[in-house]
Amino acid sequence: MLVRTSLRETRIDAHAHIPLPEASEDDNNFKTALNILCNEIDPGGCDCVVSISADHFSYRILQVPFKDSKKIRMVLPFELEPTVPYPIDDLVVDFIDLQPAGQSDHSDIIAVALPRAELKPYIESLAEFKIDPEMVTVGGLPTAMCLAGQADPGEDRLVLEIGNASSSLFIVSEGRLQLIRSFPTPAVADNRAGMLGAFIQRTLSAYDELCQTEFQPLDMVVTGSGLNGAGLDRDVAEVLDIPVNRLNFADRLNIQMDSENTKPWDPALMDNALALALMAIEGIKGLNFHKGQFAAKKLFVKHKKNWIKTGLLAAAVLALLFFSAIMENYTLNRKLDHIDQQITSVFKATFPAVKRIVDPHREMQINVQEAKKSAVNQSTAGPHIRSIDIINSISQNIPDGIEVDVTRMVISPETVLISGNTDDFKSVDDIKGKLEQVEYFKKVTISSTNLDRSGKEVRFVLKVEL
Repeated sequence: MLVRTSLRETRIDAHAHIPLPEASEDDNNFKTALNILCNEIDPGGCDCVVSISADHFSYRILQVPFKDSKKIRMVLPFELEPTVPYPIDDLVVDFIDLQPAGQSDHSDIIAVALPRAELKPYIESLAEFKIDPEMVTVGGLPTAMCLAGQADPGEDRLVLEIGNASSSLFIVSEGRLQLIRSFPTPAVADNRAGMLGAFIQRTLSAYDELCQTEFQPLDMVVTGSGLNGAGLDRDVAEVLDIPVNRLNFADRLNIQMDSENTKPWDPALMDNALALALMAIEGIKGLNFHKGQFAAKKLFVKHKKNWIKTGLLAAAVLALLFFSAIMENYTLNRKLDHIDQQITSVFKATFPAVKRIVDPHREMQINVQEAKKSAVNQSTAGPHIRSIDIINSISQNIPDGIEVDVTRMVISPETVLISGNTDDFKSVDDIKGKLEQVEYFKKVTISSTNLDRSGKEVRFVLKVEL
């Protein structure tokens, strides 16, 4: 089966069912069937997952005194060795934890073992078609694991996968797999339902005794290529006295098929293959008997093209970021140079006497501080007389009969210079005399007196010391 998945949907692109030839007629019937399948469905560029018949495996329920999966894997061969009829080094071993994490300080597990000699022909046959599977697991297990993941809390269920030669029973409780049993499919068609029912009843009785519980399944789901009789599920339901329903994963999960795929869909034949694909797509943890020691290398080779594309894209993004940083730095330097030029221009205009400029900003700060100190010193040394008071005193003390035209007045912290015109020299003396009477004028001096060009007025300059 070829399943394509995306963020929007999961779609079945192609499917086929190839019955295995009889072993007596073909020494490598799996390879023959695989050749036919690859001619119908091209596996190139696909992730491959494989399940093989459950009767190849041995199952044991064990309890180990810790929860860490790494520690469990380390001690599992030693725990299994007394209970299996094979040398432990000849087995591939994996396990499923029966309990949710954190419920106790120990772990109850299903340990599953597979002889390497039985796994090797499958791996070698797949390798001839350039297929290196991501997972090799127990037939029927993907169906049980997917159903367990969909189960409601407290929901108990039986899952029966009926094959032509062997069948598998899975007990699901509280959304977790609890037991796996494999047994030969009854060969007598007339009494097949009764024999299946009897085996299931014995398994449930043993499970209740082992777990000290009363397992009450709501129903049993059946699937598999052995469901060739239209009434087999009904007959098994009568024997067990519980509902038995045929599974149809495609309808159950609303998975569409490619419109060009015209082959008829038989759920009994294809359910386990679809569940196997969904198990890999959704990352459901189960059993895997082909965990290569070069998994990291396989992962690199598998995604090499995508990683190269991602690396090139990342390099392009980094190059753009680097170029952007360079351009931003260049722009900022241009702005700083322009600001420095403005500072230098302001400095030259403010302090034209300074010829050598090293750090205009710092030198301007120093000169401003010195100017502030000079102003403070001058203001503290002077009499603190307001300019408006000086002007008012001068105006009040000019005699009423004298006409005076003040043309210029310069007020500094220590002196006042008054320039103006009046009618004669005597008026200048009178003005001087009046201003000397102002209490905060220390001394009034006539700096100069001259007749103007017309000879009718006298120009004078008075200096007042504060």
